[in-house]
Amino acid sequence: MLWKRVWSGLAAMVLALSCAGWAMAEGTKNAYVMAGFDDTNLRQWESNRFFIRMEELTGVSFSFRQYTDLAAWKSYKASLTKDGELPDVLFKAMLTPSECIDLKEKGVLIDLKPYLEKYAPHIWAILQEQKDALEAVTLPDGSIVALPYLNAVPAQNYIWINQQWLDYLRLDMPTTAEELVNVLTAFQTRDPNRNGKKDEIPLGFLGPFDLKFLAHAFGLICNDYNIFEQNGQVKFMPLEENYRLFVTWCRDLYQAGLLDSNGFSTADSLRRVTDKNATPMYGAIMTTVPGNLFQVTWAEQYTVVPPLTYEGKQVYRDFFGSVQRGTFAITSACASPETLLQWVDFLYTEEGAILSTAGQENIDYLVDGDGSWRLVEAAQSNSSAFIASELMDGGAAMPGITPSEFILRFNGQTDAYRANMEKQIELKSLCVRPFPYVSLTTAQEAEVTRMQNQLGAYVDVQLARWVLGEETISDASFEQFKNTLEEKGLSAFLAFWQDVLDHR
Repeated sequence: MLWKRVWSGLAAMVLALSCAGWAMAEGTKNAYVMAGFDDTNLRQWESNRFFIRMEELTGVSFSFRQYTDLAAWKSYKASLTKDGELPDVLFKAMLTPSECIDLKEKGVLIDLKPYLEKYAPHIWAILQEQKDALEAVTLPDGSIVALPYLNAVPAQNYIWINQQWLDYLRLDMPTTAEELVNVLTAFQTRDPNRNGKKDEIPLGFLGPFDLKFLAHAFGLICNDYNIFEQNGQVKFMPLEENYRLFVTWCRDLYQAGLLDSNGFSTADSLRRVTDKNATPMYGAIMTTVPGNLFQVTWAEQYTVVPPLTYEGKQVYRDFFGSVQRGTFAITSACASPETLLQWVDFLYTEEGAILSTAGQENIDYLVDGDGSWRLVEAAQSNSSAFIASELMDGGAAMPGITPSEFILRFNGQTDAYRANMEKQIELKSLCVRPFPYVSLTTAQEAEVTRMQNQLGAYVDVQLARWVLGEETISDASFEQFKNTLEEKGLSAFLAFWQDVLDHR
């Protein structure tokens, strides 16, 4: 069975670590102080089986300072000083790059990089293979202060399309902007929900944020600051030549009734559908997960539209990114960083990831003869209590990796869910970060926030005005758009990001 194989591997690992100096003297315990944030309902770190099992495997024990209020946790991190009463480790730390920089400069956090190759070989090997992950966790001075969570299937803001409607209308999956228009028109005119009414919403979206993900159909992607990097230069997507083509296309979709007429005014919470007897209305929708908007039977009808092709190429914005930074850090108070890095390194193996997300085989889950697995009856009957008492997954991100192959074998997943997860893994290679990972100081964050509040809001409002037809798309309106951007500080904004890019 899987857990027996895992346990044998763990036993060998613990033996090897003991020989390397992990084991404590007989009859002693190495209790470290762990501080962190976790607001998962009813979860108490002191009694959670994850830590108990990890102690059984490694001999490393902790006393805990668990915060359940986010504001209190942020305040605690800000209060830390080198000469204060420091914990040994920050876990589920939610450290921002600026916090990492500040706490390292204050002498609170140590540089982990000199230790990783020897004492954390699994995460070190991953960082050597995944250069974007190494780039993400490395501060401008070359140090690595905090370790990440690496998500094999990060959230993306895809176009999700109703596969049942496609099948009923005998339509192929759209592959270009033109084909998408044809499909949306069919959704609008051919009654795919079969209720005899023209009540279908061909494409749902939520404001300018969602619309800008459609710009990939014209070869354009950008981050939340509307910027992207090209050959070492910072570019502003709204000034690109194809941006006007994209805006015009969106306006035409809106005027033709192919975009949700309430897309600029209806929040997700208001368009959420929970009534099982309601008639499906959305042919396609921009979202991360359809299940956040629709009840299960509806959500299972939707599948991801692969990135639309422009001039023979597919590219899509990597929205959330595979790397969640700042999950684990060691303070200058820790007497043995080596021991804690050996402890956390196990979480960067599939075995460690399974332990944190599913528990222990034959106790928390069972593996069937076909390789699929299922939760034991007690876990299924009260999943909230199970998660709180046995697992560490959920809530703030923890250090480790996603055991994606294991998750795909879960027999509680529907075929539709499994197929969509497999498709998202397949499409991951087409998702790229418009701008590299960078680490800003607190001062830089304040400076760029001030500029973004002016420029970002203006870009979004102007996009909405053009799409809604409140302002004509013309040479004059685009010239005024560029002039207003300059008045609001675009040149300084781009210079700021170019400097960050050059010195990362």
